[in-house]
Amino acid sequence: MDSALSIEDFSLIEKTKTKANYFDVFDFPRLDGKIYISNQIDLGASEVLHYHDEPHLTMLVNGGVLDKRKSLEKDRLSGELMFFHSGEPHQTINKVFPTKYISLTFEPDFFQRNSITEAKLRIALEKNLNSNFTILKIYKELAINDEFTNCSSEMLLFNLIDEKYEVKTKRPNWINKVHQLLNDNWNKELALNDLAFAANVHPKTISRYFPKYFACSLGEYRRQLKVAKSLSLIKSSKFSLTEIAHECNFADQSHFIRDFKRMTGFLPKQFKKL
Repeated sequence: MDSALSIEDFSLIEKTKTKANYFDVFDFPRLDGKIYISNQIDLGASEVLHYHDEPHLTMLVNGGVLDKRKSLEKDRLSGELMFFHSGEPHQTINKVFPTKYISLTFEPDFFQRNSITEAKLRIALEKNLNSNFTILKIYKELAINDEFTNCSSEMLLFNLIDEKYEVKTKRPNWINKVHQLLNDNWNKELALNDLAFAANVHPKTISRYFPKYFACSLGEYRRQLKVAKSLSLIKSSKFSLTEIAHECNFADQSHFIRDFKRMTGFLPKQFKKL
């Protein structure tokens, strides 16, 4: 930790190193949290090893970064989430410019008031694809910035957090097998019997318990996977919407656009321009 900068020192370097970086900050006192939207169109201080006093959840809206920590080094693309624990040293090395982030920070009172730990919140957020989509809806509300923005954003934040508490962090092994199979084969056809065979349980067991552990139906989860995978493809100029719809195994472009808009609040072309 001694070699990592505090967020105060990090922010000072970030501000002085380039004028191309800027932050918008939104306060939500009832949630003990803040939302930051940052834009970076040039090299900044993110490469410096630093830490934050508060845990925070960050979604990469645009660009590409290398998420580098003590036990992790992973390329992140548009639409991906990163959760950072309080005091966790990390580097966010920008690889594709411009990069844009939306981050939600949590004050210590949040965890005390809701009787939840950082670890449980991280696991719960990462297990539900709706986290990505809800953050995009929050982003859209903040961009609208009218008299309804505060209450709408706060409601979405409550939904983001409350929904995750219902997702069980301890799951039977067969559920983990189903989860892995679905994520590894997100663009392939899988019948209920295929899942049951792989997990070694009866199809009725999956039908009964799937909503409990995934907070949605099997069909909806598969739609979420396809839309989540499309986020980074949309940001690539070499793919048309028709090609993305085909690549993500949608019936056609209209089905893709409809599901994308319903889940994220944006049309695919609007998201591409963010």
